[in-house]
Amino acid sequence: MLEHYLRWYQYTLESFEYPLHNVKYFSDIEKVVVVGMGGSGIVGDMLATIATEFRDISVYVFKDFYIPKNFVTTKTFVIAISYSGNTLETVTSTLTALKSGARVGVVASGGRLVDIAKSRDIPYVIVRSGLAPRLALPMMLVATIRLLSECGVDVVPVNILRTSVEVLKSVDKASTIAKEVSDLVKQSSIPTVIATTRYYALALRFKNEFNENSKIPVKIEILPELFHNDIVGWEAAKLKDVVILIDSDVDYENKLIGFYDEYLKSLNIKTYTLKLAGNIIERYLYGSLIAGIASVYVAQNRGLDPLITKSIAMYKNILKSLENEIFKYYNLDT
Repeated sequence: MLEHYLRWYQYTLESFEYPLHNVKYFSDIEKVVVVGMGGSGIVGDMLATIATEFRDISVYVFKDFYIPKNFVTTKTFVIAISYSGNTLETVTSTLTALKSGARVGVVASGGRLVDIAKSRDIPYVIVRSGLAPRLALPMMLVATIRLLSECGVDVVPVNILRTSVEVLKSVDKASTIAKEVSDLVKQSSIPTVIATTRYYALALRFKNEFNENSKIPVKIEILPELFHNDIVGWEAAKLKDVVILIDSDVDYENKLIGFYDEYLKSLNIKTYTLKLAGNIIERYLYGSLIAGIASVYVAQNRGLDPLITKSIAMYKNILKSLENEIFKYYNLDT
């Protein structure tokens, strides 16, 4: 698994060449809704924040079997992201979006969503197959932005995206930082990841990677909100675990992060501040690379296979037995 993280740069360059199918240009889109789960859904979380840096169009994310009705109109572009193309939550939310008259695009490696796109003449792009969904993050992000752009929904300039992925070449440095992070997390029972609101999705990515690859629970705290609740939770806490703080590209936010770092250290909590550089896309990509490598290192230290996710497989088996019931509830054809 580790070798795939180390090849992210090469894989991501490929994603700029993926063919875009059934492309249609829309000039009246007012908002974008991203539907997806897990390692695919995190693309939407990142895109929603990244887009605010470059464009006025709003990007929303929903991770369920449906999209709230008030979010779907004929001027909504719904981008369905499912690496397998078979994620039931994403399939049903996509079909409900189509029933509501939304414009829809699909990013997947194959599966039912691609079949839906082909049969309904929907814009779609097929990404590299054969990976765990969480390994395909940068490829799906690039593919999503390209597909949106070609459909007239330019949420992030593709030329900036092209230069930003160059950060993924620095795998040796990323591996060194990941080793430092993993050495801290190895001492932990429930590590905490802290970030600002703009980097919430990166904190979430760290959590998800340690959940799936390292098989450990993780807590997230987001500032400035954490200063109104989470900070108090440490005052008399019996569990003194480790904390990873993700720095910001805003000076005053880093001062607040520094304050919290010193406060936690005063409580004898071990901390690590992850310092990133570049624009927001570069920070998200490079931070995600570090998270992936670090989580594999922790799994290796624990003698675990990072690829195996037994409990997710159990959930999918339950979900399969409920598929007809779910489709009936949303009045969809199976």
